[in-house]
Formats: sequence, structure tokens, C-alpha cells
Amino acid sequence: MKRTAYSLMTALLAVMNESEPGEPYYVLAQYLLYHFDQLKDLNIYDVAEACFVSRSGIRRFCQSIGFDNFSDIKAEAEEWQRQCNYFIGYSMRPQYKNYLSGSITAMMEEINRLATPAVLEKLAERIHASRNVVLFTSDFSGMTARGFQQSMVVMGKLVLIVTDAQNIPGYLQDLTPQDLLITISATGSFATVMEPVVRKSAAYKVLVTVNHAKRFWSQYDHVIYLSEKDAEGVRTVYSQYGTNYFFDILYSCYVQKYLENGRVQGPFPEPVLSETTKNRAQKRLE
Repeated sequence: MKRTAYSLMTALLAVMNESEPGEPYYVLAQYLLYHFDQLKDLNIYDVAEACFVSRSGIRRFCQSIGFDNFSDIKAEAEEWQRQCNYFIGYSMRPQYKNYLSGSITAMMEEINRLATPAVLEKLAERIHASRNVVLFTSDFSGMTARGFQQSMVVMGKLVLIVTDAQNIPGYLQDLTPQDLLITISATGSFATVMEPVVRKSAAYKVLVTVNHAKRFWSQYDHVIYLSEKDAEGVRTVYSQYGTNYFFDILYSCYVQKYLENGRVQGPFPEPVLSETTKNRAQKRLE
């Protein structure tokens, strides 16, 4: 799976969180994070010398976090500088607290206009009726997805999550029209990168985004816009807060529709494994 600068950062942070200080992988992850905005200008010799590791050791490290080689890591990190400049500029605005609160209020009002009760109810019904529900998202939006996933457990509905910080699981290509694939991509960048994966899926597909690119219409059965304006490729308040708010009100709709007298209304469709998935699981057990 093609990864992004955010999944790269997440992978490097995970190495630091899970390793002992001083271990080779810890040192490499620490160095790359300290020089994250300079990665595009570094070469493997610089890193090897600074971290006292061999070039082959660096290649093994890259592969351990999901990249083929150091060049792949450099390519993914190039996008970071543009996003970094945006975040710094955004936070440097005068009266930032007032600006942020005003932006969030305006964003919520806009989402309320676009995500009408009819839109939310239709998606809630689709979630309830689907045998398998998969949230497909960048690692940046992973917390939103995980929060919704945990909330849905309370309602007796299991939701799976696939992010760009992991390899594509085999079951994605086994999904059928009775399954639901929801792609969360506020800027549209993740959805663009994952177009080949989405096209291969036979599931009913929904995109939640701020990106109004027309090419998504042919890839998804339903596109839900969080904003009336296009914001292709640039992270805005919608990336940080908009997806959270949308899935909060979607969950509220689901609860109000399917919780009756303190009990969840059923029956629920049983998840069904395709023969391909069953065979793949059997091979792992043998």
C-alpha cells in the first residue's frame, strides 16, 4: 500500500515508543524524526554515518516500517514540508483562539446543512444492513475511525478499520455488494492515492470528504461532502475536527434509530467470509 508522510511519521513514532533508547532502530527513528523536514535532502550515506549503522541496516529498517527502501521514505516525506508550513501558518494567526472557535462553529453549521437527517439516516441504514463494514482511512484520521469503531461495539455492530499505516488485508478485495466500504479523506489526498484499491472493491462505497473532484463520482456509490467549498489537498479545520463531528452525529443518528428501550434492534447480518478469505485463513493455521 502506498503510504503518506503522516503514516511514515506514525511508524517512526511507534518505533520510538516501542524500542529501548539506544537500540539501532530507536536511533534511526529518532534521527529521521529530528530531520523530518530535511529528509528529501539527505542520502543514505548521511544517515548511516550519523546513526552508526550500515546501509543494509537502514534498508532493513525501512522495510520493517513498510517501505521498500530509503528513497521511498524520502519521496513520502517531501509532502510534509507543505503541510508543515500550513500548520504553522494556521496556528500563527492573530487571535488564534477566537479564529479557531469561529471556524469550528461555522464548520459545524455547514456540515449540518450538508449532512441532513436524510443523508445520515441513509448511511446509518446501510451500516446496519451491511454484513461487513470497513472504514478506509489515512493514519491521520485513524483516531476518528477508532472512536467510531469503539462506539459501534456498544451498539452490537463490529466495524473494521484499514489505514495506510498497514498493508492492505486480503479481505478488502473479497468484499461484496452486501458489504460497506467508507473512505474517510477530508482533503481527498488519501482517496486519490487509494483509487486503484477502491476500484477493485465490489462493496457499496461511500466517500466522506471536502474534495469536490468529479473523478470520485465514478468510484463511489455515494459522496458525502463536509463543505460546500472545495479544499483539494490542503488540510483545514475540517481535517482535524470535521470528520470527528460528522461521525459523532452519524453515531447519534444510528443510536436513535436502532436503540429501543435500552436494547439494540436486530437482527444483525452475520459477517460472511468468502471462500478466498477462508482459504487464506486456513493456510495461516496449517
